[in-house]
Amino acid sequence: MIKLENIHKYYDHQHVLKGINLSVNKGEVVSILGPSGSGKSTLLRCINFLENPSSGMVEISGKRVDVESASKTDILSLRTSTGMVFQQYNLFKNLTVLQNVMIGLTSVKQLNPVEAKEESIDILERVGLQDRLNHYPAQLSGGQQQRVGIARALALKPEVLLFDEPTSSLDPELVDEVLAVIKNVASEGNTMLIVTHELNFAREISDRVVFMESGMILEEGTAEQIFSNPRIERTKKFLSKAIR
Repeated sequence: MIKLENIHKYYDHQHVLKGINLSVNKGEVVSILGPSGSGKSTLLRCINFLENPSSGMVEISGKRVDVESASKTDILSLRTSTGMVFQQYNLFKNLTVLQNVMIGLTSVKQLNPVEAKEESIDILERVGLQDRLNHYPAQLSGGQQQRVGIARALALKPEVLLFDEPTSSLDPELVDEVLAVIKNVASEGNTMLIVTHELNFAREISDRVVFMESGMILEEGTAEQIFSNPRIERTKKFLSKAIR
């Protein structure tokens, strides 16, 4: 489903990603953990070229791209295969909840407005926002805004869902409502990559866990193995401090 080979990312002379190799199978949920500044979000954004990788190969569902020679068509193909849920929601403030979800269906999928509206309402019901269709983002809580972001990503029926610290901007009391929606999305068999600091959530939801530091993958394994018996001392130290 997803295959990353030797992904490097430089910002000028700063080497942010240092030869990342990672595979994610269809229907698998993989959480990426690690300290701040370890390159987790950058890695996620390199998958769909929101950040341009410096070198390496990206493959999604058989669409294989050499990042150094990627064309606009190649990049568009990868982007349309993924749905991204951001830290800061990234909603259009001048559009209603319904319009925020519809816009991708009409502009990317080229659905007519009637079909787009019907599909958008169905998806918003799935995330518990059927009573907020005509509200604007400023009228919503942070948790509700993030659920709109999840609905918008789901609407395009992507092959892969990418979650970039989806609860990091939320007040603590709003985190659970968003995590519940993500768990439900995972239970539907979606392929998901999640960057998160919510360790108990990662342990519960993940098929595999990846631990990163300093732009490298130090360890990966099943959620049970990583949390119960990590092989690397650095992983043990991170988890012991983060879970306290």
